[in-house]
Amino acid sequence: MPNDATLLRTLAELLMDLAWFLEGSDDDVIDPDDAVRQLEWISYRLRQLPPGDRSALIALIRERAESESEPAFQEFLKEAPQAFGLLDEDD
Repeated sequence: MPNDATLLRTLAELLMDLAWFLEGSDDDVIDPDDAVRQLEWISYRLRQLPPGDRSALIALIRERAESESEPAFQEFLKEAPQAFGLLDEDD
């Protein structure tokens, strides 16, 4: 059985990589409407997570943002919890 922490970290990283790809791809790579639709679906599904799981995901995203060297991707990661609706009103 895989280490749950390793699995969660890997999935969180892949999810943010995919979201970054969808967000930043040129129109000739992916249809903008399709990209928006997929980003909205990701956001919807993440908002369905229980609060504890959302908190764990937020922590992983913030941790990655701190270690990211590319400024644009780092900014994307810093804004991701809010953009994907993961934060509670008091966060």
